[in-house]
Amino acid sequence: MKKLLLFVIGLSFLFSSCSKEDLTEPNVMPPQLASSTASTEVITLESGVQVVKKGDNYLWEGDILLSDTQLKALNDFGTIFPQTDEKPEPVTNLNPVTNLPLEGVKTTKSLGIYPTSYNMWAMVRFTYNSNLSSYQRESIKDALLDIESQTNVRFYNATGQDTIDPVYGFEYPYLDFTYVTGDISQSYVGRIGGRQQVSLTWLAMVPWDLHIMEHEIMHACGMLHEMCRPDRDNFIVINTSNLTSEGLAQFTKRTTNYYYIGNYDFKSIMGYDSKTGSTELVHNTSIPMYTKKSDGSEISQGVVMTDLDRRWTNSLYLPYIARSDVYRELDDIVYKSDNTVMTESERLSLQAQLNNGNPTPPAGGRIPNDF
Repeated sequence: MKKLLLFVIGLSFLFSSCSKEDLTEPNVMPPQLASSTASTEVITLESGVQVVKKGDNYLWEGDILLSDTQLKALNDFGTIFPQTDEKPEPVTNLNPVTNLPLEGVKTTKSLGIYPTSYNMWAMVRFTYNSNLSSYQRESIKDALLDIESQTNVRFYNATGQDTIDPVYGFEYPYLDFTYVTGDISQSYVGRIGGRQQVSLTWLAMVPWDLHIMEHEIMHACGMLHEMCRPDRDNFIVINTSNLTSEGLAQFTKRTTNYYYIGNYDFKSIMGYDSKTGSTELVHNTSIPMYTKKSDGSEISQGVVMTDLDRRWTNSLYLPYIARSDVYRELDDIVYKSDNTVMTESERLSLQAQLNNGNPTPPAGGRIPNDF
């Protein structure tokens, strides 16, 4: 979520006290990205879902990028991925490093948006785009390590490596962290296949506001906006009279293709602040977009992952270690779905289940994975 009011404060802090390399404007801007001055149009699809067309991009709920396939699915069915009746569970049928199917492993459903093994990651493969400064790379690294320290989500740095399998010709799914101008960071939701850009503004990469970047990263991991939950009307009141058409499009209630844990989380990192400084979203920036139903008070976006944020990811991910073989080795710390840590016996038992009863990884299979 963009926080325009931080611009002046953030700029002075950045240039006066930053110990990392100064943030510099990149010379390269990918041509497919919409700038902050791109024309904006709110479109109502045949399914009734509203999306925003900004330049050449289609955005859902403000900062979720849509691929052509997802846009068509949203238009035709009102959802971007099919929902199944199977119980959501972590992906176990994909190679953690490449996210391509493992030979001889039966396909199982995972979870995501409503998650399946086709839209969730085993290990999140990523690259640093060449237009990032070293300062920006360090900020992204800080966000990735923070997520890893609290959840089962693991990232694999594939910067400079092949994007296409040299033997089979499959394009690897991966995130490409890219700097963009403007004030809006954006990401696709879940794993869509091939290169998927996570577009980050400088405001998302300042050291005191990493939750903005983590918000986009968790979109890529499959998480959606809290204020669009199917039960949200029991907890919040949306000030529709103050929202523009683009603002209303950010509060579309989800009625299909979702998976959520627990009650409404007012401090979720996946929420929005009640107020925004964007006149593209509201008619009056002094009036909140939405408030708590219980007492009318305002809501602030969470700045750290909450217990429920972590439970969602820890229910759906396993902390794989990068290897060159097909053995699925787990990290030393494995969180259960209630955020408690597995005992060593439990961890080894799970590792054995993932590897045909063998709890011991073959020697020499680990590969470097430095962020």
